[in-house]
Amino acid sequence: MVRQRMVADGCTVSEEYVCSKATLVGYRAQTRALTRMYVFTVCAAVDRVEKAGLSDFVNAAVNLGLNRKGQWRGMQSGVIVLPVLVTTAIEESAIALTQKVHRLHSAGFAALAQPAVVDMFTGTVWTFRGTRVWGYAHNSLIKQKFSKYLPEPFEKSCIL
Repeated sequence: MVRQRMVADGCTVSEEYVCSKATLVGYRAQTRALTRMYVFTVCAAVDRVEKAGLSDFVNAAVNLGLNRKGQWRGMQSGVIVLPVLVTTAIEESAIALTQKVHRLHSAGFAALAQPAVVDMFTGTVWTFRGTRVWGYAHNSLIKQKFSKYLPEPFEKSCIL
């Protein structure tokens, strides 16, 4: 379902390995607030999501986006990475990680990341739903992508 939604949104979709997980990678460039944003959505199905595993997956997904389109980022271009893990078991510490703005620190110049975890057991998409201060102009784009690709409530039968 996610693949179909990304294709319908105009993404180029590929299957790749990220952090040694088979993933679905959707890519689309969009202009927002006079800035060309390269948006990567990286989805993988896993048995269980733990805080350390989520952090590793987010870092690997961000590296994928920055390696592909992050060389020339600055005032008029940037990278947004939306790492998504789909699971039936999630630790509370991983949920807590998704509920705050994700910081990229030194790699974060003109780059944003917002992880999400889809809990197939409860039918919940766990991600930050507040307003970013840094990257404010792109809040609505991030929320728009999550609502297109991972709408709630969703059918538990097949998200990937």
